[in-house]
Amino acid sequence: MSFTLLGFGLVALGLAGVRYAPAIVAAQHRQGMAPLGDDDGADLENADRVRVTKGAGVVLVVVGLVSVAYGSGIV
Repeated sequence: MSFTLLGFGLVALGLAGVRYAPAIVAAQHRQGMAPLGDDDGADLENADRVRVTKGAGVVLVVVGLVSVAYGSGIV
């Protein structure tokens, strides 16, 4: 039961991350959160930051779905 609930939570967070990635990146920019870059000071482009945020959301969705499948006895 706990794996199922954890999985649903991860799926919800992942879908929110995919859906609101541009807003998340904009909020990071407003708060002055600089991305990690090279030593020469090259920053990541906003499009790259959105892509990475969406990728992290997809990973959360996949892990959540596996957790739901495990918790419900499918796997």
